[in-house]
Amino acid sequence: MRTLSFLGLETAQRPALNASSIRQLARLGTVVRWPGVIFAAILSLAVVPRSAVGLGAVLVWVAIYNAWGMIAIAKADDSQILRIGRALTLIDTVSYFLVLFVFGGVGGSTSIYAAYILLIVWLVAYDGAEGAMLSVAIFVVGMIALHAALKAAFNQEFATKDVLLWSLIMVVAGAILAAYDRIVVGGVLPSAVANVTNGSSVAMAPAAGVVISSAPPAVRLSRREQEVLQLVAEGYSNAMIAGRLHLSENTIKTYVENLLTRLNARNRAEAVATASRQNLI
Repeated sequence: MRTLSFLGLETAQRPALNASSIRQLARLGTVVRWPGVIFAAILSLAVVPRSAVGLGAVLVWVAIYNAWGMIAIAKADDSQILRIGRALTLIDTVSYFLVLFVFGGVGGSTSIYAAYILLIVWLVAYDGAEGAMLSVAIFVVGMIALHAALKAAFNQEFATKDVLLWSLIMVVAGAILAAYDRIVVGGVLPSAVANVTNGSSVAMAPAAGVVISSAPPAVRLSRREQEVLQLVAEGYSNAMIAGRLHLSENTIKTYVENLLTRLNARNRAEAVATASRQNLI
């Protein structure tokens, strides 16, 4: 994802998580959803939903796609796991607003709105600052659509104050989580940040007293990704790599596209050059 490039923030993006970390994160999501279903059911005892049948249908829906997610995550290879994790989290956002609709908005508990911060955490973990931007945009649009639907269906007054207040809260939460993610996952010291001058990177001088050792590669690849990258470097086409590794050509195409994204490269040659500089091949 490169939607931040027009802001000049590409160099501030932290390294993408490797497939193993993404798989663990997606699995954690399937674990967290079960308490979420139980919480929504218990909340209905304190805050009467607009439709008990509608709430039941939403909870069954969440249970079904979460069970599917558990199976899909277990079966997915490294090239598919990120898309599955993202898909599950995006489905969560839809389910979240369905639950809000059933409860008629915030109801008697702001904890329903605050729960959205967990979805921001997951999307930030998958895609850094872009994940934060996406999750906040979904919340703002979802809040407007939610209150418009409540007004149309139940003649409930459009809660402009709630929309503005919670949208602002989510913007702040997204910014904080994106910054924290960048610092912790990126782990970039200001003294080690590179200045881009005439297309070449020049490292800034380290601060006094700071010793900078040779750092590991910014991008960590799975064994399969390294195999694909090595064959790309040797000039193999996607079809040739597929035959060599006994995988489908579409799977290899996905691997190559992921490698281009993770290495921030426009083509295969640039990806190989970047990988070489980072000692990945």
